[in-house]
Amino acid sequence: MTTPALPLRHLPLDGTRNVRDVGGYPTLHGRRMRWRTLLRSDELTRLPVSTIDALVGLGLRQVIDLRWPEELLIAPNDFRGDPLVRYRSIPLLADDPTPHAGLAGMYRHVLDARGPQLAAVVRALLADDGLPAVIGCAAGKDRTGVTIALLLDLCGVPRDVVVGDYALSAGFFASPVAHVEPDDWRHGSLVVDSPPDFMDAALAHLDAVHGGARRLLIRHGLSDAELDLLVERLTEPARD
Repeated sequence: MTTPALPLRHLPLDGTRNVRDVGGYPTLHGRRMRWRTLLRSDELTRLPVSTIDALVGLGLRQVIDLRWPEELLIAPNDFRGDPLVRYRSIPLLADDPTPHAGLAGMYRHVLDARGPQLAAVVRALLADDGLPAVIGCAAGKDRTGVTIALLLDLCGVPRDVVVGDYALSAGFFASPVAHVEPDDWRHGSLVVDSPPDFMDAALAHLDAVHGGARRLLIRHGLSDAELDLLVERLTEPARD
């Protein structure tokens, strides 16, 4: 019997470089992340109609944009005002002037100081027609990386798998691609770091300081029942 091919994790859509599905990852509870339910992305700007149609065709119902307001003015998200897909802006960093000690320090800062925004992401996903959703920022690796890592941790995805998912971003910026326009900042080869040690340290900090994703989110107003519902929607029973 032929085993069905797994869905693509990286979606090489024109106008993007780092759109990825977090489906298929195992959890510690005998379940796995659902495919085509939660995507992560770089900025969804200057997209051709074919890419918008492809994402809508996957069932996309919500876009959560983590970029700061200045970024939205310079490069508006192409789903803002879309009649079929809800667009939600949740700035994760720019409205806080705290200096960050490099990427590793910024990841800890998000967990320590941006709990209300992270909780807002969860509430958006729980809303009617909140899923399937894509969560993104500029490159889709730092603000997006911490947010997706928190959600994967909530769902019980093993830490090494969460770290491995984060680390994939660097590879999609390592060599030139034809998916973006020549005058787009993402065109050509970029030095984009997503060091596994940074996310591993952030997750250790999440445990040591906040008691894990669930306790952090409960501290910011979410209930166990709400979090259980989100986990149910994001995961499914594992199949051999």
